[in-house]
Amino acid sequence: MNKFTHGAVVADIGETHMRFAVVNSDRLTIEDYVQFGNDVFASVKEALAAYLRSLPTFPPALAIAIANGGFLPSESERKPTAETVGEALGFERIHVVDPLDALSLILPDLAQHDVVRLGRGEADAHATRAVLSVGAALGVGTLSQIGGSWTEFHAHGGSISFAPQTQEELDILERIRCDTDHVSVEHLLSGPGLGHLYEILLESSGQPVRPLAAADVVTAGLQGGDRPAAAALSHFATWLGRFAGDMALLYDARGGVYLWGPLLRKMESLLCKGTFRLAFEAKGRRSTWLSQIPVFLIRSEDAILRGAAKALAQKVG
Repeated sequence: MNKFTHGAVVADIGETHMRFAVVNSDRLTIEDYVQFGNDVFASVKEALAAYLRSLPTFPPALAIAIANGGFLPSESERKPTAETVGEALGFERIHVVDPLDALSLILPDLAQHDVVRLGRGEADAHATRAVLSVGAALGVGTLSQIGGSWTEFHAHGGSISFAPQTQEELDILERIRCDTDHVSVEHLLSGPGLGHLYEILLESSGQPVRPLAAADVVTAGLQGGDRPAAAALSHFATWLGRFAGDMALLYDARGGVYLWGPLLRKMESLLCKGTFRLAFEAKGRRSTWLSQIPVFLIRSEDAILRGAAKALAQKVG
């Protein structure tokens, strides 16, 4: 048994939180899971050192999932590397993986309790799967079989141009274009995008504009009583459905489309309703084909950690 693949520390460095765990890479089981706010420690290195002191033994390997533009508490440590983390803390092996690649890798290992199905459709176990990550940005990853092995990719799908289909959407587009020369899907399908959309809808309804965090917009929209928030969520679900359908078509994702992100988990009850799925399938002559594609919302908060462990196992196996 390779000692690096048997046990490792895995880290998920996100936009607002850092998550650490010890994983058995053979079974992809998570133990000693902890989560810290990014403002608790001065750097990832300090947070990881504190976590290691809590463990009874020191695993020899470390896998870190972090996006190139991800937030880090220390300006001097924008992206952990083998030199800055591994050498300082004594790991024998360190592997850095993009979170989208980690998510893509773990898709075949997600159990029924890890996901919730949004609508109908049955997955082809051997076909390409796509994952959409919604947070501070909008990311797209895929997992495809090449030469009999699963291979992950990630793309800049969030930069695709936003395509309005109604007059109200055209009005929203015009308002956003006041601040930029290119309105991408990510301008709307992201945490900042939802917050901006809420402000636009407040202004267009004649109400005083007040900034509200995306999570608070979701809460207000689901509770009722805040019509601009509810309208923002309705638009968001529709646009997410359209974009997910586009990605299913683009990548021939007969293995299923997966959605990831704390904001989307908070919106689960809304996404389970008809708006998202109707928009997903509304592709003219391709609607029948899309009706057969399953969509899953990933509920498991440790999916990226498990994917990072799998990436490490493949690297050293």
